Amino acid sequence: MGWRWVAALAIGGGAYLVLRDELPEPGEIWATITNVSPAWLGVAVVAEAMSMAVFARLFRRLLTLGGTKLSLGRALAITYARNAFSNSLPAGPVVSIAYTTREFGRVGASRPLIAATLVLAAFYSGVTFGVLSLVALLGSPATRVPTLVIALAVVAVTAMLMGTRPLVGVLRRRMPRLSAELDAARTAIRAERRDHLILAGLALLNWLLDVACLVAVCVAVGVEIGPYTMLLGYVAAKGAQALALIPGGIGVVEIGLAATFVAAGATGGTAGAVVALYRLISYWAILVTGWLAWAFLHDEVRAAAKAVGRFLLRAAATMSPFALPPTERSAHP
Repeated sequence: MGWRWVAALAIGGGAYLVLRDELPEPGEIWATITNVSPAWLGVAVVAEAMSMAVFARLFRRLLTLGGTKLSLGRALAITYARNAFSNSLPAGPVVSIAYTTREFGRVGASRPLIAATLVLAAFYSGVTFGVLSLVALLGSPATRVPTLVIALAVVAVTAMLMGTRPLVGVLRRRMPRLSAELDAARTAIRAERRDHLILAGLALLNWLLDVACLVAVCVAVGVEIGPYTMLLGYVAAKGAQALALIPGGIGVVEIGLAATFVAAGATGGTAGAVVALYRLISYWAILVTGWLAWAFLHDEVRAAAKAVGRFLLRAAATMSPFALPPTERSAHP
């Protein structure tokens, strides 16, 4: 993974050299942050927390459809922890899948059910994100016609591939093990039409609450941007994060969002404040919470925390002014 970090540093350094004259001063950003509305900032925090909770419910419902019960608290902890792995490690997505597989297996989920849960969660999340992207692109006159042309081409190619049965047979012969696992995953979750609608609604709500976090931050800072422009900047930043060479898309997301807000008429200081606060809430705070959740779910860490807690309680009891001295304690049966 070393070459990715080198490429990321090269891209980031080049972007800084090109844009350094247009970047706002840190003092200007800080002055804007100190004047934000605390109430709207609280709304942004709540919206992001609800977004994570909704995705945890998506996992929980998929496992329930497969016959495995998972408490909401544990689902939340796993969701935060897997997010921390994915957004902070060089091979984050792979490690995140391995970690989630282990944690779901600990509550009794079978391997086909785990595979189906991960695949369907990614599917619903990807499809709903595509819907948001389509809405954003169709809402802008500059991108409306190219988007329609590309969308029609994608639909035509997809219909052609779905109607090509020999292609499916070739894939099954070339990758029999993968085909067998996909078949097992497909039978692990039997969802009805109502279940599909609920799952798609949860995935869409996850994205909309994240957008609501960004909107609340903009209101807190005092930035006024049209809904389609904001949505377009959001989906562009999230798409760049998914394709970024470094975990979490650090630098890429910030530059993309800031450029969108500046192009929409915001000053450099306000745009920088919006990006800084939004990333603090939606990335760094969730990252820290995710590692704390990992520690909570880790047996050794949890056992050590319990031992430290018992030690501190015993130490506090011995230092209590109401505790009897050893001589008096022995004199009272």
